[in-house]
Amino acid sequence: IPSSLSVEQGDSSSPSFNPSDNSLLSSSSPMEEMDERRTSILKKRHYVLLELVETERDYVRDLGQVVEGYMSRMKEEGVPDDMKGKDKIVFGNIHQIYDWHKDFFLGELEKCLEDSDRLGPLFLKQERRLNMYVVYCQNKPKSEHVVSEYIDTYFEDLKQHLGHRLQISDLLIKPVQRIMKYQLLLKDFLKHSKKAGLESVELERALEVMCIVPKRCNDMMNVGRLQGFDVSNHINESNTTLESAFCAACFLIPSIWFIFRGRLWLRAACCSRTRSWCLTQREGCSAV
Repeated sequence: IPSSLSVEQGDSSSPSFNPSDNSLLSSSSPMEEMDERRTSILKKRHYVLLELVETERDYVRDLGQVVEGYMSRMKEEGVPDDMKGKDKIVFGNIHQIYDWHKDFFLGELEKCLEDSDRLGPLFLKQERRLNMYVVYCQNKPKSEHVVSEYIDTYFEDLKQHLGHRLQISDLLIKPVQRIMKYQLLLKDFLKHSKKAGLESVELERALEVMCIVPKRCNDMMNVGRLQGFDVSNHINESNTTLESAFCAACFLIPSIWFIFRGRLWLRAACCSRTRSWCLTQREGCSAV
């Protein structure tokens, strides 16, 4: 009998348990896999928040080059005689935007790194304050016009003296780019929050706000471009009618409605091909 037992124990064909084989122990349970997936999602969510804060720091630094660089130097040394009165048009309310981001908003975003639940309410509470971007964007076309007159002369000299890498036009577009960027980052943050099963009602409302504000900014930039544009001169110079002045080639979405000679018209934008304004009557257009 003992010999038969020893034969059975030594039989390599029979199943045996090898204590050193931990393949069974290493298999994850469905719950563990869910936890790992959620942890991965939360990491991605945190990376979005880090990007939001880091790019905010960069943004404040860029605005500082305008306010503490160009504006301070121009105030100290004065501006050319033919530019007097135009310097305020160049910068608009960028000083107000810079002070608010530097003294308040950046710090509040940094607090969100410790408590991400603060992010949604932060944007919601600052909706009215963010309307200062609407003011900036309305002035932006006028600013671009003035800057273009001095970009290769006066502003180039200032750039060299200040040791800046970017031109002033590159810096002045930063607020426009930034107000558009918030919604993209919030979308990513909201997406990861939902995947992780987190409460996201306030984030959704914050995203709505940060879609509305850029839309207002875009509309006001279009208004700024339209201001000072003489429709009658355009029509006389081009020997065309408003009904046929709409540029069908550029396929731009109409954004501005205005009254001219008792009729309601829309302006799509400045056509990049013809460098002229795209106009059409409210009800139909033969050119489209």
